[in-house]
Amino acid sequence: MSIALSTAPPTTMAPGATATIAATVSNDSTNAGVDWSCSPAGSCGTFSAAHTASGASTTFTAPTAGGSVTITATSTSNHSVVVSAPINVSSSGTLSITISGAPATLAPGGTATVSAAVSNDTANLGVDWTCAPAGSCGIFSSAHTASTVTTTYTAPSMAATVTITATSASNPAVSNSATITVSTSTTAAGTLTSGTFVFTVAGVNKLQRNIAVAGSFVLDANGKVTSGEENYMSHDGPASFPPGDLITGGQLTTSSNGKGTLTVITNNTALGVNGTETFSVAIVNSKHAVISEFDSSATAVGSLDFQTLVQPQGPFSMLTSGWDGGLASAYGGNITFNPNGALHVKIDQNFGKVLLGGSNVGTYTPADAVGRGSILFGGAHFVYYVVNAKVLRILEDDPNIPIIGSAYAGVTGVSNATLKTQFVFTDSSSIAAGFENTTSTTFAAAGTLTADGNGNLTGFADVDENGHPTSAPVTGTYTVDSVGYGSITLTPGNAQDISVLGLYLTDPTINFSDPNSPADAGLCGLLLGLDPKLSGSGGVLILPESGLPAPTGNFALSLQTSNTSKETGAVGVVTIAGTNLSGTVDLNDVFGAGTASGVAISGTLTADTANTRRFTVPLTVNSATSVKSVLYQTSHTQIVVVEVDSPQLGIGLLEEQH
Repeated sequence: MSIALSTAPPTTMAPGATATIAATVSNDSTNAGVDWSCSPAGSCGTFSAAHTASGASTTFTAPTAGGSVTITATSTSNHSVVVSAPINVSSSGTLSITISGAPATLAPGGTATVSAAVSNDTANLGVDWTCAPAGSCGIFSSAHTASTVTTTYTAPSMAATVTITATSASNPAVSNSATITVSTSTTAAGTLTSGTFVFTVAGVNKLQRNIAVAGSFVLDANGKVTSGEENYMSHDGPASFPPGDLITGGQLTTSSNGKGTLTVITNNTALGVNGTETFSVAIVNSKHAVISEFDSSATAVGSLDFQTLVQPQGPFSMLTSGWDGGLASAYGGNITFNPNGALHVKIDQNFGKVLLGGSNVGTYTPADAVGRGSILFGGAHFVYYVVNAKVLRILEDDPNIPIIGSAYAGVTGVSNATLKTQFVFTDSSSIAAGFENTTSTTFAAAGTLTADGNGNLTGFADVDENGHPTSAPVTGTYTVDSVGYGSITLTPGNAQDISVLGLYLTDPTINFSDPNSPADAGLCGLLLGLDPKLSGSGGVLILPESGLPAPTGNFALSLQTSNTSKETGAVGVVTIAGTNLSGTVDLNDVFGAGTASGVAISGTLTADTANTRRFTVPLTVNSATSVKSVLYQTSHTQIVVVEVDSPQLGIGLLEEQH
């Protein structure tokens, strides 16, 4: 157990002046809070509340006479755990201001928590916050704060050098400033931190059967995989032994730009190559990477995320997709983890173009030491792996049914009016649909949708359906209830056969692609294809940042493509500088050329002046093949990628390294 002053008092105060202070107790299982005292007793001042909850504030009033006093915060549950701070109470001295928390650099749109401590202010009026150059320097969540009270500064959306200033409210001639460089430049991604990581991939094995894989493993400081668990499912192919396979070893190796290779060794020799799965890795940051299976056994694309192990509780929005008995199938809806293993379910399902679903009840088991638990409802068995309190990875654990996806914490108190803004959306079928059922439709789509708050939509969509690409405006309607369960209906035609989507909103504090980077979080929704002409599709609705500059920096790329006769997975690192894109990727064409490392790609971005956030970029691969791609920018760190060639199509993501 430990205690710290989360809002410290000023070092100097005028007699009778007040200061807001707070202390936080860590690892207190009783959550008993903090007791406040000061010395010398009887002449050291007073507290507005002599007991506070951990992290809660109290107001300290200095004594009316000068001198030195000490304030002390003591853990209520363990009186030996204390923290103290001295204060000089003096009626003399020069009014001064000290700024805390201002970083030297911030990314465009980044935030920082700052405060200003005012010394010798007998009026105790606090500070006023401003920045320069006016109109393009950012904003403060509170433009006036008391001494030592924090405000959140948000940087402008473009590169700049700004100055933030705290000015005394009692004497405007007294101020202090800090300079912040707002820059899109990035450093090499480096490697992953040690700890437990959760991974998922989905794709096709060498038998031309769809696969889905989820698991978690422990990574040490030297990049060695020491232990873990995995669930591997395929249709009419290799699979894990119930309840799952053990991960017994492996190794992560990376280069300076974040590209690397990960091996995962299991106790099931039917998986990978004699039990070893090899992945190409592109690291986004120390807790997140994109991965693609990079061996002769399969091609599959997914992600790798640092785990904070907690037990799931409360409502989640869920989306999974894949194959069931040779037919494309996808689930979407709301699941609620109730106490004592009870599960409440409201699910939609598109099973081979047959629409099913409804309310149900089920059960679940708690997560084990590496975050794996089980879910049962409607006769279907799933395993889940905990990423953190708000994100789960989910895989159906029934034989020959490779279905995989995620669940994100849900929302409450929303309505049609909540969605009065522009969103970026994606929707795609299982990329390798042609392998399992020649009557299935393969497609990938991305675009923008603007909701008016009254249930109406306008937007633009790029859709490639069975190798037939179109780009056109779209219109439609939407509806959503108070817990984020709803639907989107697009006017048939301009988005080809995409016309009805289930919509399940998620907690706005989640970054859907990188659960460990909440700075890029925002309101999102999971999308389930409910069209009678399409099956097994899903996607996401993403609330983008406003006022974004053109994309720039180093990005990890993940992309999954299909031309109906084969699937290819790609992971790599590219740089966007101005309108130029260049870099290298690792390709796994398991049904053709096999694995190829360091394949050069390049292209020129052209902004769509009629449709914000949209860029076209023909990509040159190995100085020969041209790949027609469209980018939709959602933030300064995330860009949706959709390939719209004939017959090839694909869907992917660019994530800025940081």
